[in-house]
Amino acid sequence: MYLKIFLMTATILLSGQVLAETAITPAPVATKEDVANTPYHKKAFNYMKEKFSASYHGEYYLTRMDIESANTDDRDIQDLSIMHNPTIIYKPFTNWQALATGEFKYTDSPAKAGTYPNSFFRGLFTLTRKGILNEKDNGFGLDAGIGRRQFNTGLATPSYGNNRVFATVSKKYLNHSGSVFVQYLHNDYKASGATTWLHALEILPTVTFQVTEKLSWLMNDDIIINFAHDKNTEHDFSIDHEFNFAYLTYQWTDKFGTYFQLKYLHGEDFTNDPKADSVDYYLGASYSFTDKLTVTGEFGSKIISHNDGEDFFSKSAKYPELAFYLDFAL
Repeated sequence: MYLKIFLMTATILLSGQVLAETAITPAPVATKEDVANTPYHKKAFNYMKEKFSASYHGEYYLTRMDIESANTDDRDIQDLSIMHNPTIIYKPFTNWQALATGEFKYTDSPAKAGTYPNSFFRGLFTLTRKGILNEKDNGFGLDAGIGRRQFNTGLATPSYGNNRVFATVSKKYLNHSGSVFVQYLHNDYKASGATTWLHALEILPTVTFQVTEKLSWLMNDDIIINFAHDKNTEHDFSIDHEFNFAYLTYQWTDKFGTYFQLKYLHGEDFTNDPKADSVDYYLGASYSFTDKLTVTGEFGSKIISHNDGEDFFSKSAKYPELAFYLDFAL
């Protein structure tokens, strides 16, 4: 899910590039006398405005029944799934950032009750040190931090969450950029089973090419290596990843942009069962009303499935689903 948010953020940043470059008249610098004479409630307000920021990301999906697994002829769009994702960021110092974000999931589909429980689903809390190294002095940028994923323990989840340590290395070259996000995760599970992992390593390389002034091409691969808790499993580790090998964004105007996405998904567990592989496509368009408010519409579906060495076109290929995204910042 967070890869989807990452890609949506990239689209929004590209669609708002001209808006962001609009000249802003700098605010007058406050003198010591001004600060001393400022009422306490205004000082508190100014502190909150300077140190805190908030944003909202909403995902609204119009979906069909699972045509493949349910083996149904019902092709109608009939279900609605919603994910509300508010985020608060606190920057106590120039290079330090504390982040708290949550997911609230709702659906009218009984088949998705496990992942859309119609309540708070999970949260993430991170503390990040920005700019440990910078490109000007060191040739590349380095950020690092710690985090905690916390699930709603009132749900029937096998895990309380996980603890994590992460770092990001970034580099720019001309108009192009690249980064590698590396994260170690330790599972704080409350029930152990055949698919329970204890340790995990996430690697997310990203490269963005500015092909023309308006056309950009992003590639990334969110790779997660899970190490089994149970030493009696058929495999000691499994690899899942989501490879966006074509994420093309075209910026028509300063407010309107479109994108095309092709991604390959691979899923495993700790057994010899057939692996889950597929290729999905998405077409979308974003409109930025302001540099803080963007609305995106998208449609797409699975087009190719691969299972145990057998390739076939997905039954869902002819029946795309719809999604809408809303992003705004305070």
